[in-house]
Amino acid sequence: MMIIRPAGFAEVQPLLALAQERGDHTGGTLSIGEACAGAMTWAVENDAGQVVMAYAMRVGGGVCWVVAAGGEARGVDLVKATMPTIERQARAMGCSQVAVTTCRPGLVRKLRAQGFGQSAVTLRKKLA
Repeated sequence: MMIIRPAGFAEVQPLLALAQERGDHTGGTLSIGEACAGAMTWAVENDAGQVVMAYAMRVGGGVCWVVAAGGEARGVDLVKATMPTIERQARAMGCSQVAVTTCRPGLVRKLRAQGFGQSAVTLRKKLA
Protein backbone atom coordinates (compact mmCIF):
# COMPACT_ATOMS: atom_id res chain seq x y z
CA MET A 1 0.00 0.00 0.00
CA MET A 2 1.33 3.41 -0.97
CA ILE A 3 1.03 6.39 1.35
CA ILE A 4 0.78 9.80 -0.30
CA ARG A 5 1.48 12.87 1.81
CA PRO A 6 2.25 16.55 1.29
CA ALA A 7 5.96 17.27 1.09
CA GLY A 8 8.20 20.29 0.73
CA PHE A 9 9.90 20.82 -2.61
CA ALA A 10 13.39 20.38 -1.13
CA GLU A 11 12.49 16.90 0.13
CA VAL A 12 11.19 15.64 -3.20
CA GLN A 13 13.33 17.64 -5.64
CA PRO A 14 15.68 14.72 -6.45
CA LEU A 15 12.72 12.53 -7.45
CA LEU A 16 11.06 15.31 -9.42
CA ALA A 17 14.35 15.87 -11.22
CA LEU A 18 14.02 12.29 -12.55
CA ALA A 19 11.04 13.45 -14.58
CA GLN A 20 13.19 16.03 -16.29
CA GLU A 21 16.06 13.58 -16.85
CA ARG A 22 13.74 11.01 -18.44
CA GLY A 23 12.01 13.46 -20.74
CA ASP A 24 12.05 17.21 -20.39
CA HIS A 25 8.88 18.49 -22.02
CA THR A 26 10.09 22.09 -21.53
CA GLY A 27 12.89 21.60 -24.04
CA GLY A 28 15.45 22.73 -21.49
CA THR A 29 13.79 26.10 -20.98
CA LEU A 30 12.99 25.55 -17.29
CA SER A 31 14.78 23.96 -14.36
CA ILE A 32 12.71 21.54 -12.29
CA GLY A 33 12.51 24.22 -9.60
CA GLU A 34 11.13 26.73 -12.09
CA ALA A 35 8.67 24.19 -13.53
CA CYS A 36 7.39 23.41 -10.02
CA ALA A 37 7.36 26.99 -8.67
CA GLY A 38 4.14 27.53 -6.75
CA ALA A 39 3.02 23.94 -7.22
CA MET A 40 1.83 21.60 -4.47
CA THR A 41 4.32 18.78 -3.98
CA TRP A 42 3.57 15.27 -2.73
CA ALA A 43 5.69 12.33 -1.60
CA VAL A 44 4.70 8.71 -2.24
CA GLU A 45 5.97 6.21 0.32
CA ASN A 46 6.14 2.44 -0.02
CA ASP A 47 5.24 -0.03 2.75
CA ALA A 48 8.68 0.43 4.30
CA GLY A 49 8.21 4.20 4.59
CA GLN A 50 10.70 4.99 1.81
CA VAL A 51 9.81 7.84 -0.52
CA VAL A 52 9.76 6.18 -3.94
CA MET A 53 7.98 8.83 -5.98
CA ALA A 54 7.01 12.48 -5.93
CA TYR A 55 4.70 14.64 -7.95
CA ALA A 56 3.90 18.32 -8.24
CA MET A 57 0.58 19.73 -9.30
CA ARG A 58 -0.88 23.13 -9.95
CA VAL A 59 -4.58 24.04 -10.13
CA GLY A 60 -6.11 26.64 -12.41
CA GLY A 61 -9.30 27.07 -14.39
CA GLY A 62 -10.80 23.87 -13.06
CA VAL A 63 -7.82 21.82 -14.25
CA CYS A 64 -5.30 20.03 -12.07
CA TRP A 65 -1.99 20.04 -13.94
CA VAL A 66 0.55 17.41 -12.94
CA VAL A 67 3.64 19.49 -13.73
CA ALA A 68 6.22 16.87 -12.77
CA ALA A 69 6.30 13.33 -11.43
CA GLY A 70 9.25 11.06 -10.90
CA GLY A 71 10.26 7.98 -9.03
CA GLU A 72 10.82 4.28 -9.19
CA ALA A 73 9.54 1.24 -7.33
CA ARG A 74 10.34 -2.26 -8.55
CA GLY A 75 7.29 -4.24 -9.49
CA VAL A 76 4.90 -1.30 -9.03
CA ASP A 77 3.30 0.72 -11.81
CA LEU A 78 3.46 4.10 -10.09
CA VAL A 79 1.17 5.76 -12.63
CA LYS A 80 -1.52 3.17 -12.01
CA ALA A 81 -0.96 3.28 -8.25
CA THR A 82 -1.06 7.06 -7.84
CA MET A 83 -3.45 8.39 -10.49
CA PRO A 84 -6.64 7.50 -8.56
CA THR A 85 -5.37 9.59 -5.62
CA ILE A 86 -4.39 12.46 -7.90
CA GLU A 87 -7.90 12.37 -9.38
CA ARG A 88 -9.47 12.43 -5.89
CA GLN A 89 -7.22 15.34 -4.92
CA ALA A 90 -8.24 17.20 -8.08
CA ARG A 91 -11.95 16.68 -7.40
CA ALA A 92 -11.49 17.84 -3.79
CA MET A 93 -9.93 21.08 -5.12
CA GLY A 94 -12.89 21.69 -7.40
CA CYS A 95 -11.27 20.50 -10.63
CA SER A 96 -13.14 18.75 -13.40
CA GLN A 97 -10.01 17.61 -15.25
CA VAL A 98 -6.50 16.31 -14.68
CA ALA A 99 -3.90 17.23 -17.31
CA VAL A 100 -0.37 15.97 -17.93
CA THR A 101 2.18 17.22 -20.46
CA THR A 102 4.74 14.61 -21.44
CA CYS A 103 7.12 13.61 -24.20
CA ARG A 104 7.38 10.01 -22.96
CA PRO A 105 5.53 7.50 -25.21
CA GLY A 106 5.29 4.92 -22.40
CA LEU A 107 3.59 7.40 -20.10
CA VAL A 108 1.17 8.34 -22.88
CA ARG A 109 0.20 4.65 -23.22
CA LYS A 110 -0.28 4.27 -19.45
CA LEU A 111 -2.41 7.41 -19.22
CA ARG A 112 -4.54 6.47 -22.23
CA ALA A 113 -5.24 3.13 -20.52
CA GLN A 114 -6.63 5.14 -17.58
CA GLY A 115 -9.01 7.19 -19.72
CA PHE A 116 -6.81 10.14 -20.70
CA GLY A 117 -7.10 11.52 -24.21
CA GLN A 118 -4.95 13.88 -26.23
CA SER A 119 -6.11 17.49 -26.10
CA ALA A 120 -3.20 19.28 -27.81
CA VAL A 121 0.16 18.79 -29.48
CA THR A 122 3.22 20.93 -28.80
CA LEU A 123 5.84 21.12 -31.52
CA ARG A 124 9.20 22.62 -30.68
CA LYS A 125 12.15 23.62 -32.83
CA LYS A 126 15.53 24.62 -31.44
CA LEU A 127 16.92 27.67 -33.14
CA ALA A 128 20.53 27.80 -34.21
